[in-house]
Amino acid sequence: MRSLIFTTVGVVWFSLGMGLIIAQAWTVEILERLMSDDFRLFVLIQLEMIVSLVLVVGTTGFPFRIFWIALGGLGLLKGLFLTWAPIGRREAFLHWSLKRRFWEYRVCGVILVALATALAYEISML
Repeated sequence: MRSLIFTTVGVVWFSLGMGLIIAQAWTVEILERLMSDDFRLFVLIQLEMIVSLVLVVGTTGFPFRIFWIALGGLGLLKGLFLTWAPIGRREAFLHWSLKRRFWEYRVCGVILVALATALAYEISML
């Protein structure tokens, strides 16, 4: 079951990363549309927090467990900030994160693909 969950997370990270590398405008437009509605944004934040919690709790036996715990902790902090921050600060953070230069999207995409690849490597080591 753990392999299935981490494989799903890796596939989502890989596809989002490839979308940011290949078609930034299209991917960012989809992300903006998802984050424009409060309910959809709330669901995305909760999904991010669940994935982060799974990274913190479910990575026992992974060779580089401390890395995944740190990544999950950062994801939890971001999710808590987006949940509890005042609306003005949350909107400013979301605006800042969606209005980037094209090469910054590519760098983020490469990072996501690298994380997905590292997660696949960790799963294969189980």
